[in-house]
Amino acid sequence: MLHTALQFLTAELNNYLKLRTGDLDENRVFITNVATESGGVVIPDMSLGMSLINIEEERVFKDQQTTFVNNEGRTEHINPEIKLNLYILISANFQDKQSDSSEDDYVEGLKQLSYVISFFQSKNVFTMENSPALAERDPSIKKLIVELYSYSFEQLYNFWSVLGTKYLPSVLYKVRLLRFQEQAVQQSNLPIEKIKINSFGR
Repeated sequence: MLHTALQFLTAELNNYLKLRTGDLDENRVFITNVATESGGVVIPDMSLGMSLINIEEERVFKDQQTTFVNNEGRTEHINPEIKLNLYILISANFQDKQSDSSEDDYVEGLKQLSYVISFFQSKNVFTMENSPALAERDPSIKKLIVELYSYSFEQLYNFWSVLGTKYLPSVLYKVRLLRFQEQAVQQSNLPIEKIKINSFGR
């Protein structure tokens, strides 16, 4: 489910960028790590990289119901579903100079990153109704909500230090909510239909 969510968002972004740039044959966005262990950038040059950098459990809307009655009238105990938020980083790797101008690639990277921001500003909620490709990739994903996530300069510095590579122009998004429910029955019992009270005691 994690991979299909990112694959879907990558495909949606690529389709949008193709319309904005007029280049219908070239994909600009790739799912990839940001850097290697040695600090080298993994994202292909002249491209945008989408990277999953954190997974967070959504506890605010956690479902506490664990007991259900099946079609046979038996009570089943199932662990509540897990709701996850994903933090995805979209980085622009436009570094290898293609001309004598030292700024051409950098400016192009900022332009492509602006297109990404424009896309999620115009459409940040993806459902099976407004995005049929979502159902085709993974019917279990009912909705994805993409929100711009801001972080401080200190967090920015710490994050890129952990990655071990130099900063790339980037934008961070929080994607809500992926729901995991394996439907594994932990226990099954006949329902309680009568309660007998002994009023005499011993």
